[in-house]
Amino acid sequence: MYTNAKPGRARGSSPTTINHIMKPIILIFLLFLPMTHKAYAQTTETTDQVIEGSKIIVELVKALSQKKSNAKASGCKNNHADLCIENKSLNSMTVILKHRASGENREVVILPEGKECSLQISVGVWNYDLRYTSTAQTMRKGDMLIKGCQNIDMHINDN
Repeated sequence: MYTNAKPGRARGSSPTTINHIMKPIILIFLLFLPMTHKAYAQTTETTDQVIEGSKIIVELVKALSQKKSNAKASGCKNNHADLCIENKSLNSMTVILKHRASGENREVVILPEGKECSLQISVGVWNYDLRYTSTAQTMRKGDMLIKGCQNIDMHINDN
């Protein structure tokens, strides 16, 4: 039986298919060879620059996250305020609050030498009526303007 195959070469492979596969692999290897040599020569300078750049990025992230957490912690968007009332008298007091625009009512009873808070009250004008708890007699009436994001402290004395 006679075949045209030459010794040392597999059947079905030709020199053109091997060259066709090997040529791009060799070209890619030759292209990346100079880049690896250049990267190795500059590693100390590049490493120092990367470290300094990383430090700057970390500091920037810390600064931005602190600003965000402070804004979230307050939670106030000029829609409400906190009102605390301290009773320095010897009698229990009742403070009746009424929001003029919405009609919202709040009633706060403060024991002698005590302090009570009404949190997140709406902004705007509030009517207040200060009374002794034991009687319905009004001690003082008036209006107060509540602005957003305030922490208001009121002090009540017997005088």
